[in-house]
Amino acid sequence: MDRENDVTVQRVLQRPPVPPLPTPEILSALPQQPVSRGPVVQQRIFIGDMQRFNTVEITSATNAGDVIELVAGQGMLDRSGSWMIFEVAQDYGMERPVREYELLADVSASWNKDKLLNAFMIKPTPLARFLSRAAVPTSSPTHRGWVEWESKRGKWSKRWMELREHGLWLSKRDTGKDEIFLCSLSNFDAYYFTRPHKSPKPFVFATKSTDHLSLFENAADYLHVFSCNQKDGDGWIEAILVARSYVLYQERHVLFAKTGESLSQAKPLTRSATRKQSVSGRPVQPLISVPPPFNQSSTTNVTFEPGSLLAKRKGDPQP
Repeated sequence: MDRENDVTVQRVLQRPPVPPLPTPEILSALPQQPVSRGPVVQQRIFIGDMQRFNTVEITSATNAGDVIELVAGQGMLDRSGSWMIFEVAQDYGMERPVREYELLADVSASWNKDKLLNAFMIKPTPLARFLSRAAVPTSSPTHRGWVEWESKRGKWSKRWMELREHGLWLSKRDTGKDEIFLCSLSNFDAYYFTRPHKSPKPFVFATKSTDHLSLFENAADYLHVFSCNQKDGDGWIEAILVARSYVLYQERHVLFAKTGESLSQAKPLTRSATRKQSVSGRPVQPLISVPPPFNQSSTTNVTFEPGSLLAKRKGDPQP
């Protein structure tokens, strides 16, 4: 047994010494492993029309501004600043501008993958100035007016519509007494129609959910169509788009972080400074009365109510 112990000790002594851990300075100088951003997807980005496209790689963290920069860097766009990516929802015959800070993976997640109709297209638009990151308002805009609302397919009703409290409200009268809540801009956005839609007024627009249709029990709640004249329609489209930008900023502020800025680099939470108090101003006595520790002498003279189980009875043995 002693011989076996001697052999074990000898083997341990023959092992090479463990190298020391690297210093923090050395660790900080080592190249950092890139953060995984999920799977990479090949996405076609059409430019101007459906005849020309560029294939780019997007991840779950790629926003519309990243793609605009990439395509512009290849010399395919000018530097006018008016270019935006549009979500072309061909299954509904409509489109909308995608803000520069919106994630393309979130937009395409609402598409019907079986039809393979929808696409992204880069086009110049005057809306780029209203929907830029710097143009997000400090409060949600409001808007109101008469519109024709398509309550059912082909059935139009005149309604008073209001944009307020980050949603759309409809009523039969402009007093709003019988108003109903139509949709919230937390998951709805404004869309232009790209194909003819029979309507009582020349301009047609819609609000459609940015979520997948499968999340709705009633498909009629997924899309709301309106009609009015051109001037009023432009006002409604702009107001709804800007209000949606405000909601995105308030509810998903991480989208507005600068490219390359991680959540750990964000400004930490702060607390108000603690007020200084002099030692002389503090109370000398404790704030609560603490009884002395339990000891047997403190209970020697305690008497109990006659009849109590704790009362000492005659004949009981003394401790």
